[in-house]
Amino acid sequence: MKLFLDILTQVTLPIIALVALGYLMQGKLKLDIGTLNRVQMYVVMPAFLIHFLSSGKQPLSAIWPVFYVGTVLFLILIPLGWLTAMIFRQRASLGPMMGLGTGYANVGFFGIPVTQLAFGPDLLIYMSVMTALTTILICTVGVALLAPAGGSKLAKLKTAFETPLIPSVAIGLALKGFGVDLPVVVSQPMQFLGSIFTPLALYTLGAQLAASKIVRVELIPQTLMLVLKLLAAPAIAWAICSYLEFPRDVQNVLVVACATPVGVLVTIFAAEYDTEPEFISTAVVITTALSPLFVTAWIIATRLW
Repeated sequence: MKLFLDILTQVTLPIIALVALGYLMQGKLKLDIGTLNRVQMYVVMPAFLIHFLSSGKQPLSAIWPVFYVGTVLFLILIPLGWLTAMIFRQRASLGPMMGLGTGYANVGFFGIPVTQLAFGPDLLIYMSVMTALTTILICTVGVALLAPAGGSKLAKLKTAFETPLIPSVAIGLALKGFGVDLPVVVSQPMQFLGSIFTPLALYTLGAQLAASKIVRVELIPQTLMLVLKLLAAPAIAWAICSYLEFPRDVQNVLVVACATPVGVLVTIFAAEYDTEPEFISTAVVITTALSPLFVTAWIIATRLW
């Protein structure tokens, strides 16, 4: 009971409170969600990543398991989602979307804040690397699955490199690897900006839920998506990490990463290629709303076993 109350009060309730605040205030403030996301993506998140990656205590050698297991997970979960759609006789167009929804998680705006609250800043290096990796994978594998034959896939592949996300991870890791300390006039503002990432990311998620207009619930496919994303994906991550005898801290972060909601980026490609945009947008809303409860359960599981 003490473990449950500790996680509830220190992780789950702060997450729910910030998401709920964003949801409730959006009706009054009517903030532009695009602007909030751009501030996060182009200002706050790069500062956060560079500061915490360069000042983290974990050695760089610890990140390589995240690269290859993250890739393996992505390549397992996509066929799993697609196969599930086929087994349950869902329409053909749902196959790739259920696959991508299962494999691509919101490890940036949800996973990083959860990691900071549940496991502390020293393990942020793992989730930061996972964020960059999944962005590259969704912008390559995802585009390859959804782009029509003869379409300009290369133009869309540039999406992964059009934001400062991947360069920020590269810079942070390079500073860490070469033991370079930034001057205070640079590091201090970055630390200040980075410190608002977690509350702003969760607030923005709540505002996105309030502003979401494309919600059409289909019971069977959305239930399948929920089970795949919040139950099957983290369970598979746990099994793989246990089989490979990964360090517990890496395993815990990867399990929680896979338990985060469907990532928003996949909805952009769904709209771009007109492939089930309503379904995947609804999946983002539902999994985001329920993820705090499931993440809490998975965090408790990582502490008990």
